[in-house]
Amino acid sequence: PPTVVKSPQVPADSKPPFTSTKIPRGLLKDHSTKEGTWGVIDVRKGTLEYTIMEPSVQVFELKAPTRAGIIQPTVLHHVKALTDDLEFVVEFYRLPGTGPVDEKRE
Repeated sequence: PPTVVKSPQVPADSKPPFTSTKIPRGLLKDHSTKEGTWGVIDVRKGTLEYTIMEPSVQVFELKAPTRAGIIQPTVLHHVKALTDDLEFVVEFYRLPGTGPVDEKRE
């Protein structure tokens, strides 16, 4: 929604991008963000498969350059590398007044 603000707790450029060989295990299996936390998948190189599990399964192939991977709060999803040259980051956004973003990486 237009009222979300980028979370300063998780700056996208503060960590190196994820690659095909360095995707945290937690992102490869079904997981979700917390209530009020949105994410944007920014694919910088290669191709990433983004699967949304609910309310019905939807599979998207995100090719660089794109920021088309929208992660809605509390919705189960996972990702999978489709190319060896993959590089992507996830930016988190939060509804104002709903607390800090404290999403954990595995």
